[in-house]
Amino acid sequence: MKPKRNRIFCRDCNRYKTLFESESKADNFIKFNHEEIEACSGRAPNRSYYCRSCAGWHVTSKQEYDDSLPSLTDRVLDAYRATLSMKSDDKAKLRQADEMMSDIAKLIKEKNAEQCVSLFQEVNSIFQCIPDTDDIVKYKECLLLRYKKLITKMDCNMLDASIIPMDKMQVSVTESKLKELEMQYDMGNYDVVNELLQDALDTVSNVDDGPYKLELNKRIKVIGTKSSIKAGIEAIERMLNPDKNILLTECEDNLVKIDLSYVYGEYHECVKLIQYVRRVYDVALTIEGSEARKKKIESQLHKYIELVSVALQAL
Repeated sequence: MKPKRNRIFCRDCNRYKTLFESESKADNFIKFNHEEIEACSGRAPNRSYYCRSCAGWHVTSKQEYDDSLPSLTDRVLDAYRATLSMKSDDKAKLRQADEMMSDIAKLIKEKNAEQCVSLFQEVNSIFQCIPDTDDIVKYKECLLLRYKKLITKMDCNMLDASIIPMDKMQVSVTESKLKELEMQYDMGNYDVVNELLQDALDTVSNVDDGPYKLELNKRIKVIGTKSSIKAGIEAIERMLNPDKNILLTECEDNLVKIDLSYVYGEYHECVKLIQYVRRVYDVALTIEGSEARKKKIESQLHKYIELVSVALQAL
């Protein structure tokens, strides 16, 4: 008998899955339902696996699993562990850089170019040797912004740009903001992501390297599109420039959900998912490219519309 009450939305794979209390129950489900499911959908679960996110067992039709690829749950746990493993010496060095910049501010007023350059070099060396770990990234980012403001106060004749390259500093600040965006998204803080998006765009607008600037804007667009998907279909439809590939992937993932709902006889859920995929697909159609992929999605949509219509009429 096919279980219906223990289906949940798995945050790790971002789709609905059946949750089993034990490996034996999952394996028994495969044993007694494999042929029936395969006859209905053309594929069926072949093995069970433990899900850390749901704290239980799922079944899957995939024959193998690549253990070298971290799951979403693993990435979130790694980010959390990073906050617990803050290195006190790195934070102490940043405090030292903070104090040095206070001295630099005084020396700039006194027009003491030689000591300013010496301290700038020391501060820059501290920034270069400390990694952008999640535990200190915001503190380092604030200091980098202060560092940039102090440089702009220096007379160009007092400071050789080759000693402290501005482009490297821009990259460091921008990468810090993007890393925070990605981390907040991975942790599910979508409201925070939306608040940080415009700040990230403003920072990228100051980048001088053209190709690198395009790459940064692409990364921001991807995160923005993913965040809008989490906010709902209305947010997707309001986007001026969503990422096409993310939208098409969302359609494909939900087509899998439609397939599963159809197998379990949840036809009204199928209707909701079909309507959602149709609206996301309509947004994707406004963006050029990936025509073969779009055609395949549209073909699958038509197939499920016909299957579900017949099933509903038979009820």
